[in-house]
Amino acid sequence: MLHLCAPAALLLALSGGGAAQEAQAPPDPLKILEEAGEYLAFAEHEERMRVPVRVNGVGPFQFVIDTGAERTVISRQAATTLGLSVGRTVNVAAMTGVVPVSTVQIASLEIDAVPRATAIQAPQLEAVHLGADGLVGLDSLANNALLIDFDQRRMHVQKSRRRQRSAAPDEIVVTAKSMMGRLIVTDARYAGKRISVVLDTGTSVSVGNSALLKLVEDQATAGLPIQIMSVTGGIITAQYRIVPRVKIGGIDVRALPVAFADVAPFSRLKLDDRPALFLGMDAMKLFRQVRIDFPNREVRFLLPRPGRSPGMMARMMR
Repeated sequence: MLHLCAPAALLLALSGGGAAQEAQAPPDPLKILEEAGEYLAFAEHEERMRVPVRVNGVGPFQFVIDTGAERTVISRQAATTLGLSVGRTVNVAAMTGVVPVSTVQIASLEIDAVPRATAIQAPQLEAVHLGADGLVGLDSLANNALLIDFDQRRMHVQKSRRRQRSAAPDEIVVTAKSMMGRLIVTDARYAGKRISVVLDTGTSVSVGNSALLKLVEDQATAGLPIQIMSVTGGIITAQYRIVPRVKIGGIDVRALPVAFADVAPFSRLKLDDRPALFLGMDAMKLFRQVRIDFPNREVRFLLPRPGRSPGMMARMMR
């Protein structure tokens, strides 16, 4: 059994038609599964993109942006270093279930030079499970946009701008709806059937629910079970599949690796009885850039440069 130690999404109380352009044939799913051990080990040890954060004017600390987390979180180690006052205990629902966690009081947070003056009652978790000094959750992102630049391996929090049409021929703009702060792409399909896709920068591997597995299992290539470790340190076992083709807006993604498990965030978002997918960083890094604009409820994907042949393929539909 493979072990994927990928910090997974923290939740709540806490997480037109026409033919496609010609493209190179997608990779053989069987080959991907044969190399799954190597792939998952890379996901486990890869350096995660972080943003500089000043806590109560001190720092910078290195935080991971987690668009699957409702709450901003700080590591217990950073909270101790800062001498933060301990607050009440809250229930944190992560991928592996609900656990009680103590909070600390943060008076101010400056994220990537974007100030947030409102005080935060932040759950404190172990740095080894977070993979950083903390997580920036949706409570600190609501009025901003997140730019993920995979070419430069950097994340930037930016002020949202007025919605505008794309001027770049290789940029795809996908609209979404907002639910509990998350952006959910509803213009997504598998084999012509609608699925819900949640953008989740806090998980290294994409996660699907049982309803999606039922939809894809006749065509998806099966792999070995994997284990996913959440930010609370809990572990769940998931079924691993290569989904042959998913359409997200005007984008066609081929040979998408997905871990299937009925984790708590699906229930929280009332997506447990319909096909749904948390799209993780493994899929988003197919693109040169991904810009998630929360006030405008849109996602902008900058397509890969011509000639690139990643483990998965993304192409624009016409």
